[in-house]
Amino acid sequence: MQNWFPSSATIPLSRRWWVRSLFVAYLVMWGGGIGHYTLVGKPPLDAPWAASLFLLLAGLIVAATSRRDEVGVLLAAAAIGFLAEVVGVRYGFLFSEYAYTDVLLPHLWNVPLVMWSAWMVLVAYTRELLHHRQWPGPPRLVGATLGALWMTAIDLVIDPLAANQLGYWRWVGTGPYYGIPTHNFFGWFVVSLVIFLLLPSPREHHSWALMVGRSILVFFSLIALSFHLWLAGGIGLLLFLIDLALHRAHRPRSSYSQG
Repeated sequence: MQNWFPSSATIPLSRRWWVRSLFVAYLVMWGGGIGHYTLVGKPPLDAPWAASLFLLLAGLIVAATSRRDEVGVLLAAAAIGFLAEVVGVRYGFLFSEYAYTDVLLPHLWNVPLVMWSAWMVLVAYTRELLHHRQWPGPPRLVGATLGALWMTAIDLVIDPLAANQLGYWRWVGTGPYYGIPTHNFFGWFVVSLVIFLLLPSPREHHSWALMVGRSILVFFSLIALSFHLWLAGGIGLLLFLIDLALHRAHRPRSSYSQG
């Protein structure tokens, strides 16, 4: 299990208590969310704010454990995803027509602000998955394509829940995969490809980004299975097993000291 669970020793003392507090709160919501959705089928305490807080905590952990020069890079990458959502909601041509509900609040330009955090977490996770191995990362176009494919595969796990049982948004049209328009996945791939083409490779290993990303993947996979979304949940677990196999085959480089 070495290198699977990030150590707070790599975090400066000035931020260590903050990260630990965020992580404890995140773990409580992660475990409580899985347990409550699995047993009851709805968020804990019927709290509509729980989903927004959960995604926000995930983003704060990634930001708080990143190098100072990396935070701006990740926020900028997430801004591309967020602005793509704004365009998508307004004009409907990027991801097909859809509209966010009031489950994730507050909104900015009809898009939940917490989607900025969600994009940052998934981009940081996928970026680390591609580049933290012992060899240098793949060439930019190849790496960007692989990153976009991995992000699209994650979308296959999250969207069936988010647009249906969790009610984060609603589609105007429909499609063969859990009622999701196929155009959405092409849009997700293109936006992710642009992000990874523009995003520089990480200079150091960021184990916290990997941990948070993996936990998000497992979270939505287990909830999908609890709602009998076997294909979506199965894809999520397959992605996790691929991640595990890559980790076992190629150990990460030594972790960096953030600062």
